Amino acid sequence: METIITHNKSAVFDNIMFGTMLTNMNGEIIFWGQSNEEIFGYRSDEIVGKSIDLLFDDSESMSFKELLRECAEHGEIEGHWYGIQKNRTGIWLDVWVKLLQRDYSIPDICIISLLNVSKLKKTERQLRRSKLLAQNLFDNSADAIIIINDQGNIFSCNVAVKKMFGYQERELAGKYVNEILPHVPYEDGGFMKKNVLSSEKINGVDLELQGVKKDGTEFPVEMTLSEINWDNRKIFTGVIRDLTERRNLERRIFEIGSEERRRIGCELHDGLGQMLTGIRLLSENLAKKLEVHGSPGVDAVNEIAEMVKDADEYTRTLSRGLVHVDMEKKGLSVGLQKLCSKFTNVTGISCQYKESGDVEIENYNISLHLFRIAQEAVNNAIKHANADYIVVHLSRDPKEVCVTVTDNGDGFEIEDGHGNGLGIQIMRHRAGMLGGFMEIERTENEETQVRCVVPNEL
Repeated sequence: METIITHNKSAVFDNIMFGTMLTNMNGEIIFWGQSNEEIFGYRSDEIVGKSIDLLFDDSESMSFKELLRECAEHGEIEGHWYGIQKNRTGIWLDVWVKLLQRDYSIPDICIISLLNVSKLKKTERQLRRSKLLAQNLFDNSADAIIIINDQGNIFSCNVAVKKMFGYQERELAGKYVNEILPHVPYEDGGFMKKNVLSSEKINGVDLELQGVKKDGTEFPVEMTLSEINWDNRKIFTGVIRDLTERRNLERRIFEIGSEERRRIGCELHDGLGQMLTGIRLLSENLAKKLEVHGSPGVDAVNEIAEMVKDADEYTRTLSRGLVHVDMEKKGLSVGLQKLCSKFTNVTGISCQYKESGDVEIENYNISLHLFRIAQEAVNNAIKHANADYIVVHLSRDPKEVCVTVTDNGDGFEIEDGHGNGLGIQIMRHRAGMLGGFMEIERTENEETQVRCVVPNEL
């Protein structure tokens, strides 16, 4: 009976998925489970009776005697060991060791269970390398990268963010994103819900915003925002680029073009216009002389004079279009007042102008861009939204200039044709070129509001 039980116990050991061996207290192997052959490559007849030291690297920190001492003290131990196969290949093993005793006497058998975890170790090493590579790419990216939770708190950022915004290590962790990007759209109880996309998932949204450095300096940035589901949570990654140099270049290009347009306008008005006026006067005088002397050709000369007059008026109209005289002389406020008055007179739709604060802007380029933005917004309200009431509001404080155009029309979705149309894109570009931003939203009163905010001084 005892032989059958012993045989059955051996069969149990042989069918365990883990490698199993028994040694005496001197480290001599007295039982070798069949699974060990797959792990080490030794058959039972090759290893039984040999020392366990054959299976482990000489540099293994824990000797067999130390193993026995640890087991006697703690009952059992477990850990990672570096094993040596028959072909001298090294493998990593998870090892569990326990001392057994018979007849409640001093332990005389050591049972060792083994699991080959070399593939797991290899996977762990690959994961560590991948993680290290990703971290290096993250830290050394030329673009500033922030990671934000769904409440808008920054919980990670790379070195470029700290350099761009002037913060020291760890200063940004936990800060609300609006401390460095004050105009990122948000709503209470959730981040990025307002005025970005109507779709539930944000993917590669480009936002042109104002960044704020630690010292309070504002500068234009572009942020590409993406939404990621991570560990059952929604997070956002923002890749931020400093647009200061680009905006300065764009602004300079625009100023050169604007100066050239004004020069051409002045030349048309003061040069060609004066010449045409002189030709018209000479033609009219010639017609009178011909008429007095009864000479033929009076009608032809009068027709020439009339055509020159039309050409003169057309030239002056072109020059006024190239040189916005009202804004150059009287400012943005007068220009917007006339815009509203003109639309009311031409369309019959109520278009009111309001202002608050000291709205006089000395910079002609700021005035011209804001005027064109307001003009396009009013046109959109009439053409696309079927509005019958429009309000243009200009406000200014020590830091910002704001133009808001509100209408009671049908409105439009940000993602539809009007929202991504050329006119809207140009409006956004104008605002961005001034270092500001433009947003379109539907108010609680079911009105459409176009709002453009730019720094007070460039």
